[in-house]
Amino acid sequence: MTNWLDRILYNILPGRCVLCLSPTKRNLDLCIGCELDLPFSRYTCWQCGLTLPESQELCGRCLTSPPPFLHCFAAFEYRPPIDKMIAQFKNNQQLAFGRVLSKILARQYLKQHLRYPDVWVPVPLHKDRLKFRGFNQALEIAKVIAYETTTPVIGNACSRVKATDEQKQLSSQQRKRNISGAFVCDTDFQNVHVGIIDDVITTTATVAELSRVLLKQGAADVQVACLARTPFQ
Repeated sequence: MTNWLDRILYNILPGRCVLCLSPTKRNLDLCIGCELDLPFSRYTCWQCGLTLPESQELCGRCLTSPPPFLHCFAAFEYRPPIDKMIAQFKNNQQLAFGRVLSKILARQYLKQHLRYPDVWVPVPLHKDRLKFRGFNQALEIAKVIAYETTTPVIGNACSRVKATDEQKQLSSQQRKRNISGAFVCDTDFQNVHVGIIDDVITTTATVAELSRVLLKQGAADVQVACLARTPFQ
């Protein structure tokens, strides 16, 4: 849908805020007051996305042991109400929350980046998890940011062949072991700049593992974009 048609439809049928339920009077189902209260990411490590003091560009871990991806961008810190909004989106099939957060992610990304990847690749779900949930939340996010950046999304570029345990219940080392060997990819990414899309990043174990797989398939480099990043790990 074109932006001008979006504006016309929202003038006729103004959006309703997903948080306070008041009319938004703009092309987003989130009112300005609720948006201003959201925990936007501000000063972060350029490479892994961790919250840092304003004067720093890279965290100590990335200086000494950098991840396989070059950059991680998150729209928000993973704390209230973002955690509950994402839970509503991915666990309760409230796709309106996902659309709102994805549009803000796209808007913030466009403000802060001059170069986009050549393609977006959503983190894949295992077939059992996909059947249970009914959709891949990373793919839904990728569709929005792909539209806003006019960059294609390849939803089936990679597969998740290992039914991993829930990452949020595991320690950092357990997450790395849990996700090891989880992804396969037959797509040729020779000299392609790839952007990974995910919903929440905590220890970067998942996106690091997928980055290694993409680099083995010839990707020139990999960056990451997500709705939210835990401020500390």
